[in-house]
Amino acid sequence: MEIFEKQKKSAVSGVDFSRKGSIDVRIIDLSLFINNQRDYFTTSSCSGRIILFDDSVGESDKVTNKQGCQWLFTSHDLVDKSQMMPVLEDITGDCVFKFEPFVLHVQCRAIDFAQLLLQCAVQSGFRNSGISLGKKGKIIVGVRSTHSMEVPLSHSGQLLVSSEYVEYLISLANKKMEENFRRIDRFYENLKSAILQKSDDRHKGKQCKEKVKMTFRDKYAGKVKSVSSEKQEEDQENIKSINMDNKDALKSWDESTKQSDFLDNDMLGLSLFDDEVT
Repeated sequence: MEIFEKQKKSAVSGVDFSRKGSIDVRIIDLSLFINNQRDYFTTSSCSGRIILFDDSVGESDKVTNKQGCQWLFTSHDLVDKSQMMPVLEDITGDCVFKFEPFVLHVQCRAIDFAQLLLQCAVQSGFRNSGISLGKKGKIIVGVRSTHSMEVPLSHSGQLLVSSEYVEYLISLANKKMEENFRRIDRFYENLKSAILQKSDDRHKGKQCKEKVKMTFRDKYAGKVKSVSSEKQEEDQENIKSINMDNKDALKSWDESTKQSDFLDNDMLGLSLFDDEVT
């Protein structure tokens, strides 16, 4: 089994170490599609989220809290004011409102597959995407966008903005989330089309190679047949020529033999005549 195959098997069948512990609903189909391809598998993902977190945790708390902050509210879908305001009423530290767009990391078998994935991501609006090459040969495509948002809401438990402004932030974040979902759908469709096209091109390439091979084979076989036929005709002509030469030689020999017999008879006659004269 290749290294890539081992890494894919380990990643797909392994434990999900994300905070949620599962793939976000919005990107289940996309993740399954990618993982069902022989040349790709996902390593981490998030469909996008709207969160409130406390950024004022102490140094000792940073060991147990992700990225040194305490999460107060999280949603991977659209939100409304009624969901957030109760959380803001109980804050004691530095609360931050944040929207994070879709992010996806995909390991690829080879660089050409990574380039295909990156092209689809950029065309779909994820213009902050890129390819990273690991020291051990890992090829990772990061699908990312730049339309994030982060706004501080409180300091030391004191709310710094009005409820109307929080409502405005929620509306703005929802618009960004809707655009985020459209980009995900566009990326999914573009990726399916690109992989299907690549598969068709590969199939057509194989057919073309077979066609060229058969063409050359037939052409070469035709030449051999033609040469063989010409050789046979040439051999037959040579045989005919030899036969004619043999016939001519036999005829010449027969005539020379007859002449020799005639001469011998003449000589014999002369000898007899001479004997009579003497």
